[in-house]
This record gives sequence, structure tokens and C-alpha cells, in this order.
Amino acid sequence: MFDARRGSPEVPRVTSEDVRPEPVLGLALGGGGARGLCHIGVMRVLEEFGIRPDVVSGTSMGGLIGAFIAAGYNADQMTDIATDLRWSKLIDWSPISGRLVNTKGFERWLAELLPATFEELELPLVLTATDLNDGRIHYSQHGDLITALRATTAYPGALEPVALGRARLVDGGLLNQIPVDGALFLGAHKVLAVNATPLARVDHPQDDAGAPRRRIRMTAIRELMRAVDVMQAQLTMARISFYKPDVLLDPLMEGLEIAEFHKAKQAIEAGEAAAREHRADLLSLLPEVS
Repeated sequence: MFDARRGSPEVPRVTSEDVRPEPVLGLALGGGGARGLCHIGVMRVLEEFGIRPDVVSGTSMGGLIGAFIAAGYNADQMTDIATDLRWSKLIDWSPISGRLVNTKGFERWLAELLPATFEELELPLVLTATDLNDGRIHYSQHGDLITALRATTAYPGALEPVALGRARLVDGGLLNQIPVDGALFLGAHKVLAVNATPLARVDHPQDDAGAPRRRIRMTAIRELMRAVDVMQAQLTMARISFYKPDVLLDPLMEGLEIAEFHKAKQAIEAGEAAAREHRADLLSLLPEVS
């Protein structure tokens, strides 16, 4: 109520005891290409348990799924998109550019399904990218959502880097695979993190079938990919030791490579299985009833 005699609104006195802010739950989703579709399965279980995140942070595929969650999509809708989409239509390798993903087609697809800006989302969202110029993590949470999604998913060699001012942005997973810190920056009191690229142990790798020359080439490629996985896993664990989530899920996705989007159902089911296995941990994220 406005008091004309005093010229200012009457504000009732509120003591610290009267203010009980609702706990903020953050969801931090890691990158991993096709493996990152496991986040959809995790969301399905969260919906069943009545657990709704208040803020979302994501990297690479985790950023893409995070954007759909922040836009209000439910798990069934995201499953339909992931399983019905012809991922091949986004892949258009060009010998001229050397890129694997059709950037324009990817942008059009994003614009058809998501709002243009962060401000139009239902939930606060932060996306991470890596600035190749200065070697630092770049965070996006305002303005152009489509460009930020292009940046966080710009896997080197597959998608063209995004130029933003003096920055040259690529996949955020290079430096921040599971952005727990992003959820904390958005005010989360508790954080559920999902690791889409847990490091599987290799005890007895089998030789590839085929001609000797083919076998040597494939072994070299797999060794390189394994080396990257090992380095990234160590960096991820180091960052998580600084920014610890309250619950960390590691869906098991053996035999599913980052580019195998045709196995979307397998990834989604893996996320669902991991979430159900940690039911008690997930329920601990719910606000305590006084």
C-alpha cells in the first residue's frame, strides 16, 4: 500500500526468521555425444519421483539436453525427438570445409524447437564452452541461445568454432565436462550431476578383424581416443573434487560410442537404469517437509 503522506510504499518488517527461502536444486549435465542422451532417461525418473530442477547447467550434449529441459520439454517429448530425428540429416561432410556437421542445418533445427534467447526459457540455464584463443572456460547464460548451443557443442573437427568477439569457442567438454560450478553459480544449494562419459576399464582389448593394414589404423585411432578419454576423465574428477555434487550418476553405456546416435534408445535406458539404482540418493534431494 502506498502512503501519500510519506511519499513511499509501506513495507512490512520482515525478520530473518520469517524468511525461509526454498532450496534450489541444480542439474549439471555432462557432454558425451550420443552418450549424452542418457540425460533423458535420468529426467524420466526424476519426473516420476517428483523431482524438478530449478536451474540447469550443461556442456556439449548435456548443454543441448539441458536447453530442452529449461525450455519445458518433458522426458517423453525429448525421447520422441531423439529417436525420431534423422541425425544423418545434420551430418554433411564437406571436403572443402572438412567439417562433419552441417552448421546451417543444425542451427535451423535448433531454431525450430527452442526459443531464441536464454531469457525466454522457463528455467535459468548456463552453458559452457572452451575459448581456443586464451584456453579458458566460457560461460553463457544471457542473450543468444542458439549461438551458445552451437558453441558448447562445437566438437573440434566436427562443428565449426563459434567466433564471439575475440573468442573462438568450441566444445565446453575440453575443460569442463560436468559443469557443477555452473549450477552453483546460478544459486543451487544442491546439485545432481550426470556423467555421460565415465571411464570404462580396459583389461584385455581385442584385436580388430580385417586386413593387417586396416587393423593397425583402427588400433591407432582407438588408442588416440582412449588417451583423450583418460585425460578428460582425470580433469573431470579434479574439477568435481573442487565443485562436489550432492549426487553423481554414472550411467553404464558399454559399447556405445559418442557418434552412435542410432543407439539413442540404449543411452536413454542407461540413464534411466542409473537413476533408479540411486533412488534413495535422488529422493534425498527433495526439500525436507517440516
